[in-house]
Amino acid sequence: MNTELYFTHKIYKHRIILFSVVLVRLKEVSKEYRKRLILENVNFKIEEGDILGVIGQSGSGKTTLLNLIAGFIEPTYGEVTYLSKATNEERNLTKNLHKIKRHIGFTPQHNSFYPKLTVHENLWHFGKLYNVPSAVLKNNIRNLLNFTKLIDHQNVLAEHLSGGMQKRLDLSCSLIHKPKLLLLDEPTADLDPILQKEIIHLLQEVNKQGVTIVIASHHLDSVELLCNKIAIVHKGKVHTHGLLEDIQKPYLKEHFTIKMKHGQDKERLLARLKLLPIQKIVDNGYNLEIYPTDIQNTMNSILEIIREENLYLHDLDMRKPSLNEIFEKIATGN
Repeated sequence: MNTELYFTHKIYKHRIILFSVVLVRLKEVSKEYRKRLILENVNFKIEEGDILGVIGQSGSGKTTLLNLIAGFIEPTYGEVTYLSKATNEERNLTKNLHKIKRHIGFTPQHNSFYPKLTVHENLWHFGKLYNVPSAVLKNNIRNLLNFTKLIDHQNVLAEHLSGGMQKRLDLSCSLIHKPKLLLLDEPTADLDPILQKEIIHLLQEVNKQGVTIVIASHHLDSVELLCNKIAIVHKGKVHTHGLLEDIQKPYLKEHFTIKMKHGQDKERLLARLKLLPIQKIVDNGYNLEIYPTDIQNTMNSILEIIREENLYLHDLDMRKPSLNEIFEKIATGN
Protein backbone atom coordinates (compact mmCIF):
# COMPACT_ATOMS: atom_id res chain seq x y z
CA MET A 1 0.00 0.00 0.00
CA ASN A 2 1.37 3.37 -1.01
CA THR A 3 0.77 5.85 1.80
CA GLU A 4 3.33 8.43 0.68
CA LEU A 5 1.39 11.62 0.16
CA TYR A 6 3.11 14.66 -1.07
CA PHE A 7 6.36 16.21 -0.01
CA THR A 8 10.05 15.61 0.15
CA HIS A 9 11.02 16.21 3.74
CA LYS A 10 13.57 15.46 6.41
CA ILE A 11 13.34 14.84 10.13
CA TYR A 12 15.28 17.09 12.48
CA LYS A 13 14.98 16.58 16.22
CA HIS A 14 11.63 14.83 15.72
CA ARG A 15 10.19 17.70 13.69
CA ILE A 16 9.44 17.70 10.00
CA ILE A 17 11.33 20.41 8.14
CA LEU A 18 10.36 21.06 4.54
CA PHE A 19 12.94 22.23 2.04
CA SER A 20 10.44 24.70 0.57
CA VAL A 21 7.36 25.71 2.53
CA VAL A 22 4.80 28.43 2.84
CA LEU A 23 4.50 29.93 6.33
CA VAL A 24 1.82 32.28 7.68
CA ARG A 25 2.16 35.52 9.59
CA LEU A 26 -0.63 37.64 11.05
CA LYS A 27 0.38 41.27 11.53
CA GLU A 28 -1.81 43.46 13.77
CA VAL A 29 -4.91 41.79 12.36
CA SER A 30 -8.32 43.06 13.46
CA LYS A 31 -11.73 42.15 12.09
CA GLU A 32 -14.99 44.07 12.45
CA TYR A 33 -18.53 43.02 11.56
CA ARG A 34 -21.07 45.85 11.43
CA LYS A 35 -18.83 48.01 13.62
CA ARG A 36 -18.46 45.18 16.16
CA LEU A 37 -14.87 44.16 16.86
CA ILE A 38 -14.56 40.37 16.54
CA LEU A 39 -10.76 40.09 16.57
CA GLU A 40 -8.35 42.72 17.87
CA ASN A 41 -4.67 43.21 17.06
CA VAL A 42 -3.71 39.58 16.45
CA ASN A 43 0.01 38.97 15.96
CA PHE A 44 1.54 35.53 15.53
CA LYS A 45 3.05 33.21 12.95
CA ILE A 46 2.43 29.61 11.98
CA GLU A 47 5.64 27.66 11.52
CA GLU A 48 6.34 24.73 9.23
CA GLY A 49 5.56 21.28 10.57
CA ASP A 50 3.41 22.58 13.41
CA ILE A 51 0.02 21.33 14.47
CA LEU A 52 -1.53 24.46 15.94
CA GLY A 53 -4.71 24.22 17.99
CA VAL A 54 -6.86 27.35 18.17
CA ILE A 55 -9.21 27.16 21.13
CA GLY A 56 -11.74 29.52 22.65
CA GLN A 57 -15.29 29.87 23.87
CA SER A 58 -18.17 30.17 21.43
CA GLY A 59 -18.07 33.67 20.00
CA SER A 60 -14.44 34.24 21.02
CA GLY A 61 -13.30 34.70 17.41
CA LYS A 62 -11.52 31.40 16.73
CA THR A 63 -13.56 30.52 13.62
CA THR A 64 -13.11 34.07 12.33
CA LEU A 65 -9.36 33.64 12.82
CA LEU A 66 -9.43 30.41 10.81
CA ASN A 67 -11.42 32.08 8.02
CA LEU A 68 -8.89 34.93 7.87
CA ILE A 69 -6.01 32.47 7.48
CA ALA A 70 -7.95 30.61 4.79
CA GLY A 71 -8.58 33.82 2.87
CA PHE A 72 -12.37 33.49 3.06
CA ILE A 73 -12.62 36.94 4.64
CA GLU A 74 -10.35 39.98 4.64
CA PRO A 75 -9.00 41.69 7.76
CA THR A 76 -10.43 45.10 8.55
CA TYR A 77 -6.98 46.19 9.72
CA GLY A 78 -3.57 44.60 9.41
CA GLU A 79 -2.64 41.82 7.02
CA VAL A 80 -2.18 38.09 6.66
CA THR A 81 0.93 37.09 4.71
CA TYR A 82 2.24 33.80 3.40
CA LEU A 83 5.99 33.34 3.52
CA SER A 84 8.26 31.29 1.30
CA LYS A 85 11.52 30.39 3.03
CA ALA A 86 13.02 29.43 -0.33
CA THR A 87 12.63 32.96 -1.71
CA ASN A 88 12.24 34.81 1.60
CA GLU A 89 9.21 36.60 0.16
CA GLU A 90 6.10 37.69 1.99
CA ARG A 91 2.90 37.67 -0.02
CA ASN A 92 -0.21 39.47 1.12
CA LEU A 93 -3.00 36.90 1.17
CA THR A 94 -5.75 39.24 0.02
CA LYS A 95 -3.78 40.55 -2.96
CA ASN A 96 -2.43 37.14 -4.00
CA LEU A 97 -5.27 34.82 -3.05
CA HIS A 98 -5.54 33.25 -6.52
CA LYS A 99 -1.90 32.13 -6.27
CA ILE A 100 -1.82 31.23 -2.59
CA LYS A 101 -5.09 29.31 -2.25
CA ARG A 102 -3.61 26.28 -4.04
CA HIS A 103 -1.34 25.84 -1.01
CA ILE A 104 -4.30 25.76 1.42
CA GLY A 105 -6.70 22.94 2.26
CA PHE A 106 -9.80 23.59 4.34
CA THR A 107 -12.11 21.14 6.12
CA PRO A 108 -15.21 22.83 7.58
CA GLN A 109 -17.09 21.53 10.60
CA HIS A 110 -19.96 20.27 8.46
CA ASN A 111 -19.45 17.98 5.48
CA SER A 112 -18.47 19.74 2.27
CA PHE A 113 -18.64 16.75 -0.08
CA TYR A 114 -21.58 15.99 -2.36
CA PRO A 115 -23.73 13.19 -0.86
CA LYS A 116 -25.09 12.06 -4.25
CA LEU A 117 -21.58 11.57 -5.70
CA THR A 118 -19.38 8.57 -5.03
CA VAL A 119 -16.16 8.83 -3.06
CA HIS A 120 -14.12 8.80 -6.28
CA GLU A 121 -16.38 11.33 -7.99
CA ASN A 122 -16.09 13.71 -5.05
CA LEU A 123 -12.30 13.54 -5.10
CA TRP A 124 -12.23 14.08 -8.86
CA HIS A 125 -14.59 17.06 -8.56
CA PHE A 126 -12.58 18.78 -5.82
CA GLY A 127 -9.33 18.10 -7.66
CA LYS A 128 -10.68 19.80 -10.76
CA LEU A 129 -11.82 22.79 -8.69
CA TYR A 130 -8.12 23.28 -7.90
CA ASN A 131 -7.15 22.72 -11.56
CA VAL A 132 -5.11 19.61 -10.78
CA PRO A 133 -4.06 18.02 -14.12
CA SER A 134 -5.90 14.77 -14.84
CA ALA A 135 -2.81 12.54 -14.79
CA VAL A 136 -1.65 14.02 -11.47
CA LEU A 137 -5.18 13.87 -10.07
CA LYS A 138 -5.51 10.15 -10.79
CA ASN A 139 -2.33 9.49 -8.84
CA ASN A 140 -3.40 11.74 -5.97
CA ILE A 141 -6.78 10.01 -5.73
CA ARG A 142 -5.18 6.57 -5.64
CA ASN A 143 -2.76 7.62 -2.90
CA LEU A 144 -5.47 9.27 -0.81
CA LEU A 145 -7.86 6.34 -1.13
CA ASN A 146 -5.14 4.07 0.20
CA PHE A 147 -4.03 6.53 2.85
CA THR A 148 -7.52 7.08 4.26
CA LYS A 149 -8.51 3.41 3.78
CA LEU A 150 -11.37 4.34 1.47
CA ILE A 151 -10.06 2.31 -1.47
CA ASP A 152 -12.73 -0.38 -1.04
CA HIS A 153 -15.47 2.26 -0.86
CA GLN A 154 -14.48 4.49 -3.77
CA ASN A 155 -17.63 3.65 -5.77
CA VAL A 156 -20.01 4.09 -2.82
CA LEU A 157 -22.24 7.16 -2.66
CA ALA A 158 -20.96 9.53 0.01
CA GLU A 159 -24.36 9.60 1.73
CA HIS A 160 -24.10 5.85 2.36
CA LEU A 161 -20.76 6.04 4.18
CA SER A 162 -20.46 5.75 7.95
CA GLY A 163 -19.77 8.91 9.96
CA GLY A 164 -16.08 8.08 10.28
CA MET A 165 -15.73 7.39 6.56
CA GLN A 166 -17.50 10.63 5.71
CA LYS A 167 -15.04 12.53 7.89
CA ARG A 168 -12.16 10.79 6.09
CA LEU A 169 -13.68 11.68 2.72
CA ASP A 170 -14.03 15.31 3.78
CA LEU A 171 -10.38 15.32 4.81
CA SER A 172 -9.37 13.71 1.51
CA CYS A 173 -11.22 16.39 -0.45
CA SER A 174 -9.19 19.08 1.32
CA LEU A 175 -5.91 17.25 0.61
CA ILE A 176 -6.53 16.37 -3.04
CA HIS A 177 -4.49 19.30 -4.41
CA LYS A 178 -1.48 18.67 -2.13
CA PRO A 179 -1.76 21.72 0.14
CA LYS A 180 1.10 22.81 2.35
CA LEU A 181 -1.28 24.13 5.00
CA LEU A 182 -4.40 22.29 6.19
CA LEU A 183 -7.07 24.18 8.15
CA LEU A 184 -9.79 22.30 10.02
CA ASP A 185 -12.83 23.62 11.87
CA GLU A 186 -13.94 21.22 14.64
CA PRO A 187 -12.55 18.04 13.00
CA THR A 188 -13.66 15.77 15.87
CA ALA A 189 -17.09 17.31 16.48
CA ASP A 190 -20.01 14.86 16.69
CA LEU A 191 -17.69 11.84 16.64
CA ASP A 192 -17.62 9.13 19.29
CA PRO A 193 -14.33 8.61 21.20
CA ILE A 194 -13.17 5.79 18.90
CA LEU A 195 -13.73 7.84 15.74
CA GLN A 196 -12.06 10.84 17.38
CA LYS A 197 -8.93 8.75 17.93
CA GLU A 198 -9.03 7.59 14.29
CA ILE A 199 -9.16 11.17 13.01
CA ILE A 200 -6.40 12.27 15.40
CA HIS A 201 -4.18 9.44 14.17
CA LEU A 202 -4.96 10.29 10.54
CA LEU A 203 -4.05 13.95 11.07
CA GLN A 204 -0.81 12.94 12.78
CA GLU A 205 0.07 10.90 9.70
CA VAL A 206 -0.81 13.83 7.42
CA ASN A 207 1.51 16.05 9.47
CA LYS A 208 4.33 13.50 9.15
CA GLN A 209 4.06 13.95 5.38
CA GLY A 210 5.02 17.60 5.80
CA VAL A 211 1.63 19.29 6.01
CA THR A 212 1.32 22.11 8.53
CA ILE A 213 -2.03 21.91 10.33
CA VAL A 214 -4.22 24.48 12.08
CA ILE A 215 -7.28 23.30 14.01
CA ALA A 216 -10.06 25.36 15.58
CA SER A 217 -11.82 23.29 18.21
CA HIS A 218 -13.51 23.23 21.60
CA HIS A 219 -12.65 19.54 22.10
CA LEU A 220 -9.69 20.32 24.32
CA ASP A 221 -8.73 16.71 25.03
CA SER A 222 -8.30 16.07 21.30
CA VAL A 223 -6.36 19.31 20.86
CA GLU A 224 -4.01 18.41 23.72
CA LEU A 225 -3.35 14.97 22.21
CA LEU A 226 -2.76 16.25 18.70
CA CYS A 227 -1.24 19.73 18.82
CA ASN A 228 2.28 20.84 19.69
CA LYS A 229 1.31 24.52 19.76
CA ILE A 230 -1.75 26.26 21.13
CA ALA A 231 -3.40 29.64 20.54
CA ILE A 232 -6.04 30.56 23.12
CA VAL A 233 -8.52 33.14 21.81
CA HIS A 234 -10.37 35.04 24.52
CA LYS A 235 -12.72 37.96 23.98
CA GLY A 236 -11.39 38.66 20.49
CA LYS A 237 -7.71 38.57 21.42
CA VAL A 238 -5.07 35.87 21.23
CA HIS A 239 -4.51 35.59 24.97
CA THR A 240 -1.75 32.97 24.75
CA HIS A 241 0.21 31.42 21.90
CA GLY A 242 3.12 29.01 21.93
CA LEU A 243 4.34 25.51 22.73
CA LEU A 244 1.97 23.55 24.92
CA GLU A 245 4.63 22.91 27.57
CA ASP A 246 5.45 26.63 27.74
CA ILE A 247 1.78 27.51 28.18
CA GLN A 248 1.53 25.00 31.02
CA LYS A 249 4.46 26.39 33.03
CA PRO A 250 2.70 29.40 34.64
CA TYR A 251 -0.16 27.12 35.68
CA LEU A 252 1.84 24.29 37.25
CA LYS A 253 0.07 22.77 40.18
CA GLU A 254 1.52 23.67 43.56
CA HIS A 255 1.63 20.03 44.60
CA PHE A 256 3.35 16.85 43.54
CA THR A 257 2.90 13.10 43.88
CA ILE A 258 5.33 10.58 45.33
CA LYS A 259 5.01 6.87 44.65
CA MET A 260 7.07 4.49 46.77
CA LYS A 261 8.09 1.02 45.68
CA HIS A 262 7.18 -0.59 49.02
CA GLY A 263 4.40 0.13 51.50
CA GLN A 264 6.79 0.13 54.46
CA ASP A 265 8.92 2.78 52.76
CA LYS A 266 5.84 4.94 52.32
CA GLU A 267 5.00 4.73 56.02
CA ARG A 268 8.55 5.65 57.02
CA LEU A 269 8.53 8.60 54.64
CA LEU A 270 5.10 9.70 55.85
CA ALA A 271 6.33 9.82 59.45
CA ARG A 272 9.19 12.14 58.47
CA LEU A 273 6.98 14.29 56.24
CA LYS A 274 4.78 15.22 59.20
CA LEU A 275 7.75 17.11 60.63
CA LEU A 276 8.05 19.34 57.54
CA PRO A 277 6.12 22.59 56.83
CA ILE A 278 3.51 20.94 54.60
CA GLN A 279 -0.06 22.19 54.23
CA LYS A 280 -1.64 18.85 53.41
CA ILE A 281 -0.73 15.23 52.67
CA VAL A 282 -3.20 12.95 50.86
CA ASP A 283 -2.50 9.24 51.28
CA ASN A 284 -3.69 7.25 48.23
CA GLY A 285 -2.23 3.84 48.93
CA TYR A 286 1.28 3.75 47.49
CA ASN A 287 0.89 7.38 46.35
CA LEU A 288 1.29 10.46 48.52
CA GLU A 289 0.01 13.82 47.26
CA ILE A 290 2.11 16.56 48.86
CA TYR A 291 0.84 20.16 49.18
CA PRO A 292 3.82 22.14 50.55
CA THR A 293 4.17 25.76 51.58
CA ASP A 294 7.46 25.95 49.66
CA ILE A 295 7.49 23.41 46.85
CA GLN A 296 11.19 23.52 45.94
CA ASN A 297 12.51 23.34 49.52
CA THR A 298 10.07 20.56 50.34
CA MET A 299 11.14 18.51 47.34
CA ASN A 300 14.79 18.92 48.34
CA SER A 301 13.98 17.84 51.90
CA ILE A 302 12.10 14.77 50.69
CA LEU A 303 14.95 13.66 48.46
CA GLU A 304 17.32 14.07 51.41
CA ILE A 305 15.02 11.95 53.62
CA ILE A 306 14.91 9.24 50.95
CA ARG A 307 18.71 9.13 50.87
CA GLU A 308 19.05 9.12 54.67
CA GLU A 309 16.45 6.39 55.18
CA ASN A 310 17.60 4.37 52.16
CA LEU A 311 14.06 4.30 50.78
CA TYR A 312 13.04 3.09 47.33
CA LEU A 313 11.37 5.85 45.32
CA HIS A 314 9.32 4.62 42.37
CA ASP A 315 8.19 7.97 40.97
CA LEU A 316 8.06 11.67 41.80
CA ASP A 317 5.70 13.63 39.60
CA MET A 318 4.69 17.27 39.50
CA ARG A 319 1.57 17.01 37.37
CA LYS A 320 1.19 19.46 34.56
CA PRO A 321 -2.21 21.14 34.31
CA SER A 322 -4.45 19.96 31.49
CA LEU A 323 -5.35 22.28 28.65
CA ASN A 324 -8.91 22.24 29.94
CA GLU A 325 -7.76 23.50 33.37
CA ILE A 326 -5.71 26.29 31.79
CA PHE A 327 -8.58 27.28 29.52
CA GLU A 328 -11.00 27.46 32.44
CA LYS A 329 -8.64 29.70 34.40
CA ILE A 330 -8.32 32.10 31.47
CA ALA A 331 -12.04 32.06 30.66
CA THR A 332 -13.04 32.73 34.27
CA GLY A 333 -10.26 35.24 34.91
CA ASN A 334 -8.72 33.19 37.73
